[in-house]
Amino acid sequence: MKENIKAFLDPVAEVLKRIFTPLPKGRLIKGWLAPIIRIMGFLSMAIFPLCCWVTLEFIHFYSKTRFLAFIEKRQPAVIFGIMLIYLLYLLTLLIVKKGAIASGILGIVTVLASVANYYKYAQVGDYLYPWDIAQQAGNLGELSTFLTIPFPRWALVLYVGLAVLILITLISKVELPLHSLVRLPFIIMIIFGMYNACDTPEKSTVLLNKHSLYFEDMALQTSNYSANGFVGAFTVNILSTGVNQPEHYSEATVNDILSLYGETPAGESFKNPDIILILSESFWDPTKLPNVEFSVDPMANFREIASRDGAISGNFYTTGFGGGTVRPEFEVLTGLTTDYLPGGSVPYQYITEDTESYVSIYKELGYRTLAIHPYTSSFYLRKQGYPYIGIDELYFEDKLYPLKEVPLTISGKQISDSSFVDYIKYYMEQSEGDTFVFGISMENHQPYTNKFDHFDIEVTSDALSESVLADTKNFTQGVYEADLALKKLVDYIDSREKETVLVYFGDHLPTLGANYGAYTQSGAITLEGMTAEMNKFLYSTPFLVYANFELEESDMLKEGKDNEIASYNLMNAVATLIDAPRTRYMHFLEDYFNAHPACNVRLWSINKKPFQEFIEAHKIITYDRTVGEKYSF
Repeated sequence: MKENIKAFLDPVAEVLKRIFTPLPKGRLIKGWLAPIIRIMGFLSMAIFPLCCWVTLEFIHFYSKTRFLAFIEKRQPAVIFGIMLIYLLYLLTLLIVKKGAIASGILGIVTVLASVANYYKYAQVGDYLYPWDIAQQAGNLGELSTFLTIPFPRWALVLYVGLAVLILITLISKVELPLHSLVRLPFIIMIIFGMYNACDTPEKSTVLLNKHSLYFEDMALQTSNYSANGFVGAFTVNILSTGVNQPEHYSEATVNDILSLYGETPAGESFKNPDIILILSESFWDPTKLPNVEFSVDPMANFREIASRDGAISGNFYTTGFGGGTVRPEFEVLTGLTTDYLPGGSVPYQYITEDTESYVSIYKELGYRTLAIHPYTSSFYLRKQGYPYIGIDELYFEDKLYPLKEVPLTISGKQISDSSFVDYIKYYMEQSEGDTFVFGISMENHQPYTNKFDHFDIEVTSDALSESVLADTKNFTQGVYEADLALKKLVDYIDSREKETVLVYFGDHLPTLGANYGAYTQSGAITLEGMTAEMNKFLYSTPFLVYANFELEESDMLKEGKDNEIASYNLMNAVATLIDAPRTRYMHFLEDYFNAHPACNVRLWSINKKPFQEFIEAHKIITYDRTVGEKYSF
């Protein structure tokens, strides 16, 4: 019997020997204490990834209250972060085998990441991003000067705790008792599984959304890192950086697209006018809502100005709804498309060197270029991206608030549009030559709940719920304030001797209640049976081109109110109106306009087959100028 059992077990034992390797014997600890230390070593390995996650998040939140609130309220993001750290630790352990080495690597990464995140926030009020690692790797010497900032002593306790766990693992000499031929398949499976889970923007979106993480969180990194924690926010940012290369992308393809066009210099009628480009936050006509009544037209000035001789207005087709201002903004400034960038990503994160834009074209003509935005410079990475597209001077809230020469008023919990216009006038008056100003207003930014403390327009409706009606009323007040500021700006332009052209547009429709509340309740749209017109309704805002001199005739924009144009072609069309110089790419975009005046992926109802070649070419040029080889420059 024993012989039979032995005959059965010997082959099994041989197989196990080939799979498992014997654990090394401890040298420092012997006798009865050795197995206890060995158990402590395995326990240290088991809890080490969790301790690393706690260290990262506790230092990140810099508060026990905030840290505990994050654990309580954001459990899907918490679970995601912990699982990710454990997965990375397991992968490292499979590769290096030895527990002390795997723990040491993860511990070093934890310390470096938490220290860098702490010092960056302490120095500039911003967090550590994946692209910081690539962009700042060569500036470590300069960055080391930040270490003069005191580091919290309680954080050192966390680091000491990690060091103790690593020391226990080292003394116990625990390791993964698997032969390399067994570990290798697991390594391949984990790497392949991680890659397969996020190798396309669509898969990344699904992965994140399962854990209550969203690409849209990147809109404001402050809320991204506060809502999702360091691990979650950092992961969102990493996954957002992937842009799929178009199928036919190559230098030859780019040259084929642009070889059909030539550059044209400024025409004889080009007067080097000052250019004021205004993105008016959520500027949209609320009177388009059916079954809603308004005591006063909130856009009376816009309509009057648009009806003047020479004025041009119509529908601006945008790629945003309720938020995501940066995407139509980026398209207006560069002529590129955000349709094929990861959903919710910030386009400026892909711009890491000087890039041709509508702004840079005027800068090359000697224009002074500046941006004015009464909000934080870190919003949408504008401070990082603007200089690369030709904007030299940046005036955000940190420079606007202290400016004594301009009277500051607050309305709707933001710097008012009236003050915003005053800032534009102030900086325009400081210019001695030609000026290009890009301004983004802030007063009518959401949320609209209890936004204003006074109302100039009575809004009534039997169709809207009480809360949605309240939001609509607050939004309408914001539009009214923007409309008054628009008249103020146009009056200033009319008073100038210098030729000046104003380009004014809304970035997107507002969010008025959950699930398209105001739009469905009023009957403007029905989510169950969306039509082409309803789709266009949700993705079009008003735009206006006005000048204090006679504009040229254009094949793209005509005098009157019935124009249609896509975001990426707006400034191209303006160039034809003022007879400005135009690049090969701008001529391509004009041909795109002639094929279809306003195409983007949000307008799903459009039959794209007749001009599919333009869509693909636009995608290729955008890829080339953001993450590609820059063949088109």
